[in-house]
Amino acid sequence: MKRPVHIMTAGLRPGDAISNFALSCARILRGWGIKVYLYADNVAPELASVVRHSRFYPNTGNDFLWFHYSIYADNVALALASRDIKIMDFHGICPPRLFTGQNDHLAALCQQGLDVLPTLHDKFDGYVVHSEYSREWLQSLNFPAAKITKMFYCIDTSLFTGEDAELAAALAKLEYFLMVGRIVPQKDVLALVEIFSHINRARPDAVLVLAGTRQQTGKYQQQIETLIRQKGLVNRVLFTGQVNNPAVLEALFRHARLLLVTSEWESFCVPIAESLHFGVPTAVHQVPPLPEVAGPAGLVFDKSDPAAAAAQVLALLNDKTRYQEMRRAANEWAAHYTDTALGENLKQFFARIETTL
Repeated sequence: MKRPVHIMTAGLRPGDAISNFALSCARILRGWGIKVYLYADNVAPELASVVRHSRFYPNTGNDFLWFHYSIYADNVALALASRDIKIMDFHGICPPRLFTGQNDHLAALCQQGLDVLPTLHDKFDGYVVHSEYSREWLQSLNFPAAKITKMFYCIDTSLFTGEDAELAAALAKLEYFLMVGRIVPQKDVLALVEIFSHINRARPDAVLVLAGTRQQTGKYQQQIETLIRQKGLVNRVLFTGQVNNPAVLEALFRHARLLLVTSEWESFCVPIAESLHFGVPTAVHQVPPLPEVAGPAGLVFDKSDPAAAAAQVLALLNDKTRYQEMRRAANEWAAHYTDTALGENLKQFFARIETTL
C-alpha cells in the first residue's frame, strides 16, 4: 500500500482511547513508510504540533481517509464530501441519557451522532469496528456485513518502561481495587461504590482507587461523594485525577488485585486491555462488549445486585488457585491488544480494501 492515509477524528487529546488508537495506527503505518496525516476539529495543546485542524484535509481523491465516528462533529460533512477512498471507524456512540442533566452539550452531540448514523450505511468503502457488539449495531442499521472488519484496540506498550518506584512501594502495601477512566455517569461509578461497600465489609482494609478526570460532570461528582459518605468509605475511596504519566499508571495497574468495570455502556474499554497487559484480572459488568474484551481473564457479574457481585469478587480472591489461573489467562489474552496484533490486522484490512476497489 502506497497511498497516503489521512486520519480524522472529532478530537485528539492525551489519554483518550480513540485518540490513542488513531495515534497507534499512525505510528504503525508510518513504520511501513506510509505517509500519514492527522486531523481533528478539537486538538489538545500537547498534540498541536502533530495534528492539523480538519479544515486542512486536502481531499485529493487519490488517498485514504480514515474517519473516526463516535459523536457528531463538524468534520462529518468533510468526510461525506471526500473523494478519497473512505473508511469509517465506528467507536460506538454513548447513549445521550448518560449525559443529560450533567453535560447537555455532550448529550446533544451524542444524539445528533445517533440520528446521522443510519444515513452512513452506504457512504464509505469500508467500516472498522472494535467489538462484536459494534459489528451487530451497524448490521442492524443495514451496513453491509461484507464491508465490516473488526480489529481490537492496541495499547502502546512501549510507553510503559517502568513503574514509579516510590509509588509502587506504597501501593504494594495496600490491597486495592482499581477503576481507570473518566468519572462520568457512563462508567456508573455509583454502582462501583455500592459493590465496593460490600467488599469492604469483608475486607475492611481494602481500598478503591478511582483514576480518571472528574471535570466533565460536576453534579455527578457530588452524588458520588454523598454516597461515599453514606457508606462510611471516606478514607477507603481514593481519587487520583487523570493519570497521563505512564510510570504512575503502570504502578497503579501492577499492584491492583482487580480492575473493576461497572460501565453502563462501552464500545470497548481500553483499561481492560491495559490491566491484562500487567497480568491483572478484571471483574466486569455483564453488558457487551465488556466480557468479550476481558476474555478468560474476566469475572462477569450483574451490577444490579451489588451484594451478589461483591460475593463473586470475594469468592475469586479467596480461591488462590483460581485467581492465579486468571492472572495467567490475563497475560495470554493481552496478546490480542499488542502492536503486533494490530499491525497484522491493518495489513489484512488494507489489502482487502484495495482488492475491492
